[in-house]
Amino acid sequence: MQPGLRFLNCLWFAALLGCGSVGPGMDSAEGDAERDRALAIFVDHSRTDRIEPSKGDQTDWSYVDVVDQGRLKLTVSIDSPERLEAGEVEFFDEFGNQLSQTRIEDNQTLYVFTTEVKKVPNKFFVRVFAKGGGSPYTLGAAVDLPPPPPEPVVVAAPPPPPPQEPLVPRAKPARPPTTGPVVPPPPPPTAAPVAAASLSGRVIRVQPSEDNTQVTIFIRLDEGAAVSKGARGVLSLKDGDVPIVLTSVTNRNATAVVKQPPHKFTGNLTVKILAN
Repeated sequence: MQPGLRFLNCLWFAALLGCGSVGPGMDSAEGDAERDRALAIFVDHSRTDRIEPSKGDQTDWSYVDVVDQGRLKLTVSIDSPERLEAGEVEFFDEFGNQLSQTRIEDNQTLYVFTTEVKKVPNKFFVRVFAKGGGSPYTLGAAVDLPPPPPEPVVVAAPPPPPPQEPLVPRAKPARPPTTGPVVPPPPPPTAAPVAAASLSGRVIRVQPSEDNTQVTIFIRLDEGAAVSKGARGVLSLKDGDVPIVLTSVTNRNATAVVKQPPHKFTGNLTVKILAN
């Protein structure tokens, strides 16, 4: 066949397959164009890859196996997002259900997906796709393990009360004889009720600050408590008592800000509000 006719036949065959750099069966330059052929990402490690539709690599699938419960964080960092045409980053669960889909923007290089993992072992997938252009990118995976359970709080029994001396009844003084009617003495004045020295409450929730330098505690006061905002007290922590000031009081619910790191707030915490 003459060279000119061969060239025309090639053009005609290319037209039948369709225009564009990627045609049917051409998205397999690296073998990871399908989910069942995804490449591995290891926890606490990163892997660099490249998506380049112009060279037959339009879709990349990756996966990570998770064997520990905790908070999973998957990251996709794209070197040159402005060079990708109609790019997308997607995250899927182990059954292929889509969990997140984000369009790749020209000015955004980092794409993050996080989720709490309770069922283990588990698997998650990442799909990077683009219609045109090309760019290297880096995949990463990390799992933040849950904190260890708090140590049990040991409450010491109160000391026994000191022995008391037995009460000796006092003899009543003899009354002098009277001839007239007996007038009873006036009743003693009614004493005002004595205020309680203090009242107690228990901490039902701890909310750390963003910089983890202090916490807001939510207190449930004892039944019948009558305190107001600004009342002072102490919070019993494992390594000693900390003074507190109530910042709000509603019925039996109160709050206070404590300038202590969150890791000190473990076990059953109690507060004692001092009487005014």
